[in-house]
Amino acid sequence: MMNAIYTFHVRYQCLALLLFFSTLHVWGQEARVSLTDAQVTGDSLFLSLKMDLSSIRLNSRTCLHFTPILANSRGGRVELPPVLVSGRRRYRFDRREWALGDDSRVHRAKPYLIQLCKRHSAPRPVSYHVGVPYSVWMGDAALLLRQEVKDCCDLQLLGVDTISGRLFSERVVVQRPEPVRQPVATEQPVSAQQPVSAQQSISVQQALPVQPAGVQLAAPFVTYSARDVELYVSMLSFLEPTVEPAKKLDEKEVFHIDYPLGSDNVSPDYHNNRAELQKLDSLLSPLSAGNYSSLEYVRVCGYASPDGTYIDNERLAGSRARFFASYIYSNCGIPRSRIETTCVAEDWEGLSVLLQSEQPPYADAALSIIRNVGIFNGREKQLMELRGGAPYRDMLRHFFPRLRRLEVSVRWNIRAVSVGEAYQLIYTHPEWLSLSEMYAAARYYRPGTEQYREVYEIAAYRFPEDVVANINASSAVMLTGDTKSARVYLQRVESDPRSWNNLGVLALMEGHAGEAEKWFRKAVGIEPQKARQNLQRLQGIPVANDRKLQDKRGER
Repeated sequence: MMNAIYTFHVRYQCLALLLFFSTLHVWGQEARVSLTDAQVTGDSLFLSLKMDLSSIRLNSRTCLHFTPILANSRGGRVELPPVLVSGRRRYRFDRREWALGDDSRVHRAKPYLIQLCKRHSAPRPVSYHVGVPYSVWMGDAALLLRQEVKDCCDLQLLGVDTISGRLFSERVVVQRPEPVRQPVATEQPVSAQQPVSAQQSISVQQALPVQPAGVQLAAPFVTYSARDVELYVSMLSFLEPTVEPAKKLDEKEVFHIDYPLGSDNVSPDYHNNRAELQKLDSLLSPLSAGNYSSLEYVRVCGYASPDGTYIDNERLAGSRARFFASYIYSNCGIPRSRIETTCVAEDWEGLSVLLQSEQPPYADAALSIIRNVGIFNGREKQLMELRGGAPYRDMLRHFFPRLRRLEVSVRWNIRAVSVGEAYQLIYTHPEWLSLSEMYAAARYYRPGTEQYREVYEIAAYRFPEDVVANINASSAVMLTGDTKSARVYLQRVESDPRSWNNLGVLALMEGHAGEAEKWFRKAVGIEPQKARQNLQRLQGIPVANDRKLQDKRGER
């Protein structure tokens, strides 16, 4: 089943409206799709497909959407990210819509891939790999392929074909490793003053394993059963982020454009300009990434090297910045009103950075002149006279050409996203998500799983100075038994009182009952209910929530 190849004939019609006149165009296309793998690992379903789109030919105004869909007869349904094959003009039109934030006319989901269909070359084969949270209904789900076309109008449905009538021929059994537990005392709880031995642990309804003091484990993790996670979830602190500012994304790229003698125009085919201009595609990629972002501004700054007169350098830097802005406007679909230009006539700051980083023999002497002599008080003249002119000639050859550049800064406004969108973006574009949106994505996963942990660690990586992000990351990794990583996160925020409860849980997991009690007592003033309950658990006193959990387990 996995190696079967499914061929779909795409027959579509595009309606082009011009006043009251319409023309009908019909093409026969062929897409070959094969399902190469489908497996359940942990809490996720992973799918792999191969798409052969080589026979597709499009005019420049057309875009085809291929959307894989999981569905069963009882209403279960998940749409996977689509693959888009787009003509050049259609691609530019869509990018402009996305940039302007026109949500009504953009496609519904972030694409897995956008391929440009060029006039003289066929689309490349696509290796499609995606993972989604696994649900029981997916065991007998079919894999479908929805095909849509966009020309001058909104998306039009071409048809829905079946790739696989059933992903799995047999019932899916999710394999989970058997837990390895530390010996747990079932009769005598350990008090806070007693040392924890190799045959003892803290008794919390006989369900909380603790690493014995002084015992070195073979693995860096404390291992325990999945049901123990439910108790630790109630012990650990998961904090809500404060009100977060509007999301903005700033990106910058440096361009070294070569110019024909006496020209400030951008010539794509001159010297290495083609490779440099390709950087614009990645810099402006949020334009092609769906309707998540809208453009706030593009700023083009032209830089000139210090050689020559200040007036000539200022004119040159400003002129090249304006011409590059015109190129962006003409070729990237950016409104002229969103593009700003500025210039730096002589980039002395950039020269200082190069001298400090590369440390040529004359670096200190040259830096002293730059710092102490004004631009219009003979700075360049003194540099030219330094050590007989040899340092200046070296700077002319090795440093000055690197200063002649264009810097393009782009700022995007990122809209708020839904929980489903956050789940799609957490691994692809986490920089587009706020802390709250990342934590919403974590709801797709069960606490204690690797996926759940990864979401919180991504959040801490994206917001390394944020107290909430580090405390929550420590909670998530402790649910997997990773005390070493938890300590790293908590050490960053140890001075913040909100970390004290988690420091107590960490001490408990490491077998330090006395230290755990100290932290819990300090945390009583911050999280009274949670800290008191943790003290009760430490002292062997039953907690109401734990009794309910045990009753729930008994019902199972």
